[in-house]
Formats: sequence, C-alpha cells, structure tokens
Amino acid sequence: MKQKEYSKIEHYIKVWKHIIKAGINRSYIYKADVFLRFFRSFFVLGIQLLFLNAVFGSNDVYVGWTKSEAYLVMGFWNILNYFSWSFFGVNLMYLENKVLDGQFDYILLKPISSSWISSFGDFFLHNFVTGFSGIMLVIYYLVLEWSNLSFLNILVGLLALLVSFIFWYSIYLFFASFTISRPRNGFISVAKELLGTTKYPIDIFGESFKVVFYTIIPIAFITTVPANILIGRENYLYVLIAFVISLVLLFFAEMSWKKNVKGYTSASS
Repeated sequence: MKQKEYSKIEHYIKVWKHIIKAGINRSYIYKADVFLRFFRSFFVLGIQLLFLNAVFGSNDVYVGWTKSEAYLVMGFWNILNYFSWSFFGVNLMYLENKVLDGQFDYILLKPISSSWISSFGDFFLHNFVTGFSGIMLVIYYLVLEWSNLSFLNILVGLLALLVSFIFWYSIYLFFASFTISRPRNGFISVAKELLGTTKYPIDIFGESFKVVFYTIIPIAFITTVPANILIGRENYLYVLIAFVISLVLLFFAEMSWKKNVKGYTSASS
C-alpha cells in the first residue's frame, strides 16, 4: 500500500506536540502510577548501585574505570533506556499487537510516515519519570569530579549522548521492522538484550569483545564513548564517527521498515 506522507518537519513537530500533550493529560488520570514510578526511580537506582559496589568490592578501580566513572556510564544508560521507553520503546513493543489485530492497516492509511507514527504515536510519562534516576547518577558524578572536568568535555560528552539516542532508536526500529511481515518472531527482544549490555563500560567484556563492540557491533558508542569523552580520555572525533554510524544504522532501519511493509499482509485480507 502506497502512503501519502507529509514531508514538512513543522507538521511532524505539530503532531508530536499533540502526542506529548495527550500523554501528559492521560497521566493525570493515573497520578498514583506516576507517583509510584517516581519512587521506583530510587529503587532502581539502589539496586544498580548495590550491584556495581558488589562488582568493585574493595577495589577503587575495575578494568580501568573508577566506581564513580562506572556510575556515569550507568547514568547515561538509564537516561537512554527510560527516556527511549517513554518516547518510542513501548510503542515499538506494541507494534506486534497492532499488526495482529489489524490496527496497522489504519497506520498505513495515515498521511504520515508509518515508521514515525508507529514509533512516536504515544508518550508514556511514567517511563520518562524513571529516567531521572540516570540524571541523578550523572549529576552525582559531575559534583564529585567537577574540579577535574573540562566544561568543553562535558558539553561534547552530552552531545555524544544525544547522538546515542539516534543510535538507540535505529537499533530498535531495525529489529521492530521484522514484526510487520513476520509477527511473533521475538526480534525486538534481541534489541532489548543487545542494548542492555551497554549498561556497563564495554571494557568489562575483555579486549576481544571490546574490538567487536567498537567495529562489528559498535554499541560502545552508545554509553562508553560519551562517558569517556566527558571524562576527558576520548578524542572528539569519536562523536563524529558515532554520528555517521548512527545515520547509517537509521538508513538501514528505514529501508528494512519499507521492505517489511511491502511484505505486510493485512489482517482483514
């Protein structure tokens, strides 16, 4: 089915504003859930800190990373993971149900990109709230190490984190695209597990995996590289490399989406 799509960025921004507003308004109905999610952030944070402290034990440094630096990586991961769930992760997880019950037919009839509306068609404030656990970890690191940090490194490190959102989205979109033509394939779970490995510095997996994670499966650019740049031990060139890789991944994800849309069989047919 050929879609008529609006290409103007202004139109997408306008639609997205309505989606965010609707998601926030819906949260007022479930205030208790949002409130509990706020406290869940502290629970998530506590479990993560307990685990990291167990890994470090009595050591101040583990595989070249101090404990506070490992907190920074985990903070970046929490920001990426929970903010992504709030904007597009949950939507792409629900894609399978939409394909199976025929709702995807209506998505294809909309005059807007099917990949965009499938990804950003709803906003989940409760996941967004949990993402503040990551912000708390990053702030903790900045306060603790402020005298040793360069302001430029902080800015470039945060820029690298923004690039990581494109990276993260591209991986989710690519694996979710196969749900359109072959639902119940479990591919979206692969994306979840793959991105889950970036919760810790890539160095913990050893030199062999480190090479793989910088080249064949370049997930090191998601959290480890932004953290290293902020700390001041990575070249700024890595931000450009990460940006190029993320755009290439996004291109292939969109191509995979369009290919699978062509192979889509309507639930009503």
